[in-house]
Amino acid sequence: MNLEEIGDAWRLALADRDPHVIARLLRHSSARAGLLQRDERLRSSDTAELRGLLLLGGDDDIPFAADSPWGVPPGANLAEALEHVWAPVAGRCPRFLAALRAEVLGMALVALDGEHLLGYLYLADRSQDLPRTLADLPGSEHGKLEILWGAAPARLGPADIVPLLDEPLPAPVRDLAAVHASLTSFDFVQRLDRFTTTLGASIIENHAGEDPADYDEDDEFVRATNGEFDRHVRFCTCDSAAEAYFLDMTDRDPDGSPRVALSGINGDSEPPGTPFWDWVDEALPSLLFCV
Repeated sequence: MNLEEIGDAWRLALADRDPHVIARLLRHSSARAGLLQRDERLRSSDTAELRGLLLLGGDDDIPFAADSPWGVPPGANLAEALEHVWAPVAGRCPRFLAALRAEVLGMALVALDGEHLLGYLYLADRSQDLPRTLADLPGSEHGKLEILWGAAPARLGPADIVPLLDEPLPAPVRDLAAVHASLTSFDFVQRLDRFTTTLGASIIENHAGEDPADYDEDDEFVRATNGEFDRHVRFCTCDSAAEAYFLDMTDRDPDGSPRVALSGINGDSEPPGTPFWDWVDEALPSLLFCV
């Protein structure tokens, strides 16, 4: 199946609320790849099991499996499951949770090779209001069906050292990671359990062999060679926005959380950073749902 056929198949399956077709699509490698674009390991998995499905309207829901990492109660509907999963941080990011409630059409609990994922179904690139029922999905011009995948929680203690940070994960970031260790969609990746690069290193490499005297004191290269970015750790990228986001481990909120620094695809950054929970509340809904 090509991507258009995959999208049509998913729309019809959801409109019909047919768990058997949905489960078959999850086991179809090309259909699954269209929903797991960012994780090659999971894309190549030979197994996919639908272990729970909660959809807008609540008819014919499949209760979440009892061993779900999020502990969603078996009788929960879509709204109740959203509240349950995000309850640990509900008081810290109310606007982000409001966006989730408004945009998510369903939640799917999936097991791939023994690893649980929680899929949030939503419409990307929509130019109209959301459909009132899933029956309106086939043939509609509301947008393109996508799934935001949330990995199982990262249970990190306050003394657990995180690779690359060389220190424990700050408490507010750890709290968010305890909901999902990572969030992944068709053009968005946020990882709170794995950090792979720093802003300073990438900028210095881009200017290898150049003379700092050729730059003004505010230029990125001079700032990098002065060590300004040595404690910036990338944790989030958005292809459509051509942006990356970094935890500034030097510049902290009053509660000790690193501020979030923005960098464009060309490496330009915009100091100062945004307080962590403000970034979750203000920037994350737009990055995920374009709202």
